[in-house]
Amino acid sequence: METVGVPAGLLLRVVVTMLFCSEARYCAAAEVVHPVYPVKASPERIELLKRRVAPVMGMSEEEMVGLVPDRTGFRFAGCPNCDGGAQEGQLTWSVRHPHRVRCRYCGMVFPNETYPENQVMRVTNPVGEEVAYPYWEDEAGYRTFFSAKGWRQARVYFASLAQDLGELYQTTGERQYARRAVLILDAFARYYPGLLVSRDRAFEPKGFVLEPPYPIHGGKWGRWHPDEMPTDLVFAYDSICASGELERLAGETGADVRARIENEFFRGVIRHEQNYPTTYDNMSPRIYLGYAVIGRVLGDPGLVHEAVRRSRRLFELRFFVDGFWCEGSPGYHRATLERGMGRVFDALEGYSDPPGYVDPEDGRRFDDLDLEQEIPNLVRARRILEICRYPDGRLVPVHDAWYGTEDLLVPERSVSTLLTGVGHAWLGSGKGEDQAQVHLHFSGGYGHEHADNLNLALFAKGQELLSDVGYTHTRYRSWSNSTLCHNTVVIDEQRQYTRTGRPRWDRGRAFEGMPSDGRVLAFEAGCGPVQWVEASGERSYPGLAQVYRRTVMLVEAGAGEVYVVDLFRVVGGTQHDWVMHGSADRDSRAEVGVPLTFHAEHMLPGVEVRLPENAKDPGEAEGRNPGYGFFQNVCRGEVTDGATVNISVSESPVGIRTHLPALGGAEVFSGDAPSVRRAEENDALLDRYRMPIFLVRREGPAPLSSCFAAVHEPYEGAPFLKEVSVEAVEGGEDAVVLRVRHHGVTDHIVHRGRPGGGPLRVGDLCMAGEVGFVREREGVVEEMGLWGGTELRWRDGVLWGGGVYEGEVVGILRKGAGDAYDALRVRGELPEGEVLRGATAVVSFGDGATLGYGVVGVRRAGGEAHVVLESDPGISVAEGGMRYLFFPLREVAGGVRYRIRTSAFARVGEGGAEIRSVGKAAFSGSQ
Repeated sequence: METVGVPAGLLLRVVVTMLFCSEARYCAAAEVVHPVYPVKASPERIELLKRRVAPVMGMSEEEMVGLVPDRTGFRFAGCPNCDGGAQEGQLTWSVRHPHRVRCRYCGMVFPNETYPENQVMRVTNPVGEEVAYPYWEDEAGYRTFFSAKGWRQARVYFASLAQDLGELYQTTGERQYARRAVLILDAFARYYPGLLVSRDRAFEPKGFVLEPPYPIHGGKWGRWHPDEMPTDLVFAYDSICASGELERLAGETGADVRARIENEFFRGVIRHEQNYPTTYDNMSPRIYLGYAVIGRVLGDPGLVHEAVRRSRRLFELRFFVDGFWCEGSPGYHRATLERGMGRVFDALEGYSDPPGYVDPEDGRRFDDLDLEQEIPNLVRARRILEICRYPDGRLVPVHDAWYGTEDLLVPERSVSTLLTGVGHAWLGSGKGEDQAQVHLHFSGGYGHEHADNLNLALFAKGQELLSDVGYTHTRYRSWSNSTLCHNTVVIDEQRQYTRTGRPRWDRGRAFEGMPSDGRVLAFEAGCGPVQWVEASGERSYPGLAQVYRRTVMLVEAGAGEVYVVDLFRVVGGTQHDWVMHGSADRDSRAEVGVPLTFHAEHMLPGVEVRLPENAKDPGEAEGRNPGYGFFQNVCRGEVTDGATVNISVSESPVGIRTHLPALGGAEVFSGDAPSVRRAEENDALLDRYRMPIFLVRREGPAPLSSCFAAVHEPYEGAPFLKEVSVEAVEGGEDAVVLRVRHHGVTDHIVHRGRPGGGPLRVGDLCMAGEVGFVREREGVVEEMGLWGGTELRWRDGVLWGGGVYEGEVVGILRKGAGDAYDALRVRGELPEGEVLRGATAVVSFGDGATLGYGVVGVRRAGGEAHVVLESDPGISVAEGGMRYLFFPLREVAGGVRYRIRTSAFARVGEGGAEIRSVGKAAFSGSQ
């Protein structure tokens, strides 16, 4: 038995503070007409509510109140009998069997003879009472609190039940429902002052924190700070406040029930919350909602103003300029914005302060409040949830984002998009079922991130073909967020740096505190049939990667087909592992076009690997990266020239073939790895579901230089590319030229890794520029594209472009600051008007970071040029540096420069050439 006591001084402070603050606040409350939040319900809704409350309506009042827990519970309590489920979330509680918990996977009921709660932890609570917490302890000394797990779930159940009862009273007028709600509210009000602040995290010892400062992961009411607001009970109180049942219970008990609920419970919640620092995290809107609802229901305008201040501040501090939530996860973006702030907006809508009230802290008063209109980047934030979706309507599974089927919003067409703030872009093509998207991710780490800089994901033919598994709480969480689990390049077996230093098994220095964001280098989506994006991520391998850059091109190939050109340049370290994964949703099979032999059970032969045992365990691999232990059933081969990998999806005509030309001397490895998704958060099923994984390895002395050139070919029925090869280059240092044959034509794709230099020649092709594209049929040109260049020739066909514009940014114009338009104030010669409409202005800063903006046109005013932008630039520029006006709110010293590529695309036919361009362009030649 263990006994823990509350310090006597703290107990005295708690009692005095409760008495003083309760009276002061209560006397200052404004008159309120209840219900503040009227509800309407359909007959079907009413019947549903009646079914939900039926179990307790069939009990006596004493029996029901006896089930309301009088002490803090624990959320996390795992099943010691099986390995099903995840994150100590296997046990469930039911009001029909209120004195036990049951495993949803193996069905065992706890406690029992095998797992008895035969030990007790005794704790003195804040009001001086000793409370008991029985537990079972395993051989390693880890304690499981079965009863406390039941108390936690009973608390959640009865709080929600009270809101249902209140809604039933509002909609039916039947006082029996109000009576039951009041009994539950009064029970919680009596117990709340004595609740302890729990310390409750999965796979960690459970206990209590007896005095401030309290940890974020723990609370009186929930398992962490954002759960501290009993908002459902405040709604219940609002519903029944005018029913007369409060007064009836007061007459029966001789207690001031209304004051107890309002002062000791709801205002006690506010007092307790003020022991924590003000937070602006993804779950913080739950706190703001509590302030708003308690303030309105109790007639305390100060609490309402606090809710508004925190809400506004959240958007000022924690959203990127493109509207994306700072953690870069669409899932947490939705949780913060829709499930969090959406409820706050609803709770505050139409609020007016009492007559004559002006808030003493912010100096404002509200009349018919519409908070949504006061938040300038809310429109952009809401747009994120509309656009960050695969063609099947699911949210893109970036970072910790669940890849589920809820909230489907199927796009009509896939439109190429750059989200410059968070660091993510995709190239899109097609409508309806013919949509294709290729995503390039280059965000930094700001919470819930994965080590996935320059990850590529591909959705085509109705499926995600190159996968990012997304979020999991299973024991394979360390695999899901590892670099090797993503379609990128791993240097020297090291996990990418994100923001929290390097794991203990990783070699090299720690870089904690440094930003890990990637940089957008190009986004060229204005010429339709051929689009490309480029980003770099050297910050993900600080001190190791001199170059870490990926270029992705989406090419329309006719007849509804597309293919993806994928160029990955790496310099640094001694080993480069280029990785790709097949479908995480369906069984699939990989066939490699080079001879393979069995290599090892996993990618660390001779090393003893221990895979993780829970979500917080990274596993062990004798000091090596344990992520390589997940890559299993490994076969190996050597490449003499090029290689192909064909991944076919089982029971489907869909597949993807990847061509990797010119890989002489490289090793290839093929095997399988946990796909995670299909296990549906059940640890016991993780090893049942696998996905193909393929790796190309190059080794050499440091700094090793590699250029991985790949073409990904999604197909249905049969592949359509006839040949993919690399062409020899004259005068093109760090240039790649690919030749792709299909449908009777040959595409020539030229990418120059470094701008500048003289003309580049490859056979009949000559280019002065950065990127070129020629489609010819038997030597006769059909299409030509040129980006960042002045001239592209194919035999007698010549396409002229406008080159590149670059110069210094000397200032910023923002409509949000009262200017007439959003713009960069720049130095340098630029064509006026809308000649550059559709271009991307890449703006670079003193630390090497970049942002990319869509260009509308150029205006001249006051002797300087204004590059007019599609949206708020989100920065300020002054002599000596710049500042981010949105997250991450950093200041960067040094000059600010811009770079704008022109582009030109010509489709040649019998009637001449049809030209699309950004900047001036022309074509001459014969058909």
